Amino acid sequence: MSQLIANARAGQEQAAYRVSAAKRRSLAGKKAFSSVILYFLAHGLDLLGKKDERVEEEFAVWEEGFTWGIGMGEGAPALYMKKTGTGLARLSEKPADIDLMITFKSVESAFLVLSGQVGVAGAYARHAFVLKGDIARAMSVVRCMDLAEAYLFPRLISKKILKEVPEKRMGLVRTYLSLMGHIVWRRNRR
Repeated sequence: MSQLIANARAGQEQAAYRVSAAKRRSLAGKKAFSSVILYFLAHGLDLLGKKDERVEEEFAVWEEGFTWGIGMGEGAPALYMKKTGTGLARLSEKPADIDLMITFKSVESAFLVLSGQVGVAGAYARHAFVLKGDIARAMSVVRCMDLAEAYLFPRLISKKILKEVPEKRMGLVRTYLSLMGHIVWRRNRR
């Protein structure tokens, strides 16, 4: 094979991996949005563990030190949580001995779920994520996430992504105010 043909093929391979500026901006925006939603989801789950008996019951089944995470690959936002004696603690990085990990196959798939366009059941049906760990525990985590979505999203969105919208123990405004108070309280404890 001549050097000219080899250089042409190498150029084509490099071109195949180029991403347009618009696509890079779109991915960056989806990653930023996903990061914000994961932040509020972490605080929302911890808050609901204290305010909603259904989430409390799910947490009671998890043993002390149970760690789980939601991610979307290398360099993308992720959420890692650990059950502690006082509720859930957000971990800054993926623990080496994680018990349960839900990894979305793409940022787009994660964005659809986190933005409330597709529910977890819909993402499962689309094969949008990979689960590593015990499926029974995963169902428990998903039930908690469904409850958090019901509280954090307005009913109009919740109806579209959840099979059945659970009864809320707090209204939307009270939930948001409690969540903001919880975030401020957590920050002051550091």
